Amino acid sequence: MVFVRAEAKEDTITRERYQIAGFPTVILLNSSGEEIDRIYGYLPPEKFITTIQDYLQGKNTLDDLKTRFEADPKDAELAFQLAEKYEGRRMYEEARTYYNKVVDLDPEDEKGNSDDAAFSLAWLGVREKEYMKAVDAFKHFLRTFPKSEMATDAEAYIPYCYAKDGDTTKALELYEKFLIQHPDSPDTTWVKDKIKGLKGSTD
Repeated sequence: MVFVRAEAKEDTITRERYQIAGFPTVILLNSSGEEIDRIYGYLPPEKFITTIQDYLQGKNTLDDLKTRFEADPKDAELAFQLAEKYEGRRMYEEARTYYNKVVDLDPEDEKGNSDDAAFSLAWLGVREKEYMKAVDAFKHFLRTFPKSEMATDAEAYIPYCYAKDGDTTKALELYEKFLIQHPDSPDTTWVKDKIKGLKGSTD
């Protein structure tokens, strides 16, 4: 194996060539330079090694998951894994298709992935800079999965989307409301920083 580290935040050519969705991303290539698969995000060492070994054996790669899902198109877990694979490649339409399949296959969230899928559908709007679509999707997520552990995250991201779309007044209103309703949230510091930044930009 040949290990190469690229600072893709600055090396935009490499970032675009491989459609890097975020950092860190580890891409495993064969000797011809073709992608076997990738790891998007952090993994603990043991899980990282196991994942690489699986990929080298053709297990749990994008192609493997697609084949397995074609054989069992009602498997919501496989659909979720496929959605994540596509999102990590910035193939957002494909990711959206499979996230929707997860929600459709398991509307009661019995497998524990439907709320993640619904949240990810909203986050895809943020990735694509379709901020008002993201707001609608986050609101839909909150109506559908009000008890999800990610509910407060969704509430924090709604004003974030308003701010990114240019509606500073609405963003500040919702950020302030968030602090009143969730004073002990882990997102509180982040929200306060966003408020400070928005107020600074309107001075």
